[in-house]
Amino acid sequence: MSNWFHVRRGLVLAAFLLLWPSLASAAIIGSSDGWKPLRQGAKALGISDRMVDRILAAGVGMTCPGTVHKNGGTLNGWFLGPDVTSFYTNAHGVIDLGADRQADFIEPLDKCKVHSYRDLLLRGDRAASYALSLPADRHDMALASFQPQRDLPTSDRARLTLARTLPGAEALDMPDISHLPLAIGEQVIMVSLQPPAMREPVIQACQIKGIDISGGGPGRLLTDCDNSFGNSAALYFVRDPADPGMLVPIAMHEGCYDKVGNFKGWSRDNTALGILLRRSFFSFRRGAS
Repeated sequence: MSNWFHVRRGLVLAAFLLLWPSLASAAIIGSSDGWKPLRQGAKALGISDRMVDRILAAGVGMTCPGTVHKNGGTLNGWFLGPDVTSFYTNAHGVIDLGADRQADFIEPLDKCKVHSYRDLLLRGDRAASYALSLPADRHDMALASFQPQRDLPTSDRARLTLARTLPGAEALDMPDISHLPLAIGEQVIMVSLQPPAMREPVIQACQIKGIDISGGGPGRLLTDCDNSFGNSAALYFVRDPADPGMLVPIAMHEGCYDKVGNFKGWSRDNTALGILLRRSFFSFRRGAS
């Protein structure tokens, strides 16, 4: 994630819990802190090599220096659906709050570098980098919100386009998650790049602690997954009911919903928040405002 944390505190958190009382007891949870290297962790979890290859072909890491406002950051991104020219990530990967507390793009965005999971695993620091294809007017980018730090957590979404196709990229299929048996207590599997170096894909297994699909938006997933800087836009999976060795993507990590303040790490007052990959997840307004 970038050098700030998308966070709701005090009254905002209280309002969240009042709106969804069924989640109140799930919001106070702890950390699993069980990251393992992708291949090692996948083997331990009984995930097939074929699924690991799919993850490596679909995942990217993005690093933006942010030299204009000194607000650069790192996060994940994913090719989802049939398109491999664009990837999905958090809007806060390209937007931050400046010294005046106003939302602004993390310029120079043309200096952002995108690396594939597969290349990072094979080549590390020598992995090839790819640039973004950017409109002259940054407000024409595909964003769900131009102020993700202040908007609903489910609005922290962006679709970014690459200037050239990434060799070997393969998008993950998008299932109908409404037909998946998602329930509190079920296992969820999270995949990310390991911060702060962002050079190694890692995996952890944790539990679903709450699901909210009200309000017509993408919906929210609460888990006890471990969270730290750089894990923004990590992807949550569950096992494919038809083939437990394969995984089905269900949500994109948004950040940490906490009551103890920014950057405080895990405690019983923190919880990981993901944006469910329902149909509206892929809806973006034309032009940010």
